[in-house]
Amino acid sequence: MKNLEPILSGTRPPGIYRLASRAKAENILTALTTVGWRGFHLDGRKIETKTEFLRASAASMDFPTYFGQNWDAFEECIRDLSWAPAQGYVLLYDHVAPFATHQPDEWKVAQAILKETIAEWRKLDKPFYLLLRNTGRYVSKVKSL
Repeated sequence: MKNLEPILSGTRPPGIYRLASRAKAENILTALTTVGWRGFHLDGRKIETKTEFLRASAASMDFPTYFGQNWDAFEECIRDLSWAPAQGYVLLYDHVAPFATHQPDEWKVAQAILKETIAEWRKLDKPFYLLLRNTGRYVSKVKSL
């Protein structure tokens, strides 16, 4: 998949990017899996609150049953992922607007945790990317892939 090439080749460093792609999320995740990566998808049309974000993240990333449904537990699990070994990780988040609109402060917390997570995985030489699609005006200062 052409849009993923900068990620898979390492020409774009791990980070948060806008993804301009109409490909189905399943096709993107399959393309990642075929090269040893893991991809996770969040459908933001169903996410308006912190609780919904945490539940959707836990389901998408198959967090362990002990996941505590709070920001500390989210941070711990997303920095672990030992149950999902891979050469690299991509979190594809479609439709950020519902969460960003209904709980902007919580969306800021999520972004901060994800930025820190990307940095932590980088220290372990394991790339982690957050790809945002259909963002509208709710994501600023994010480069396109």
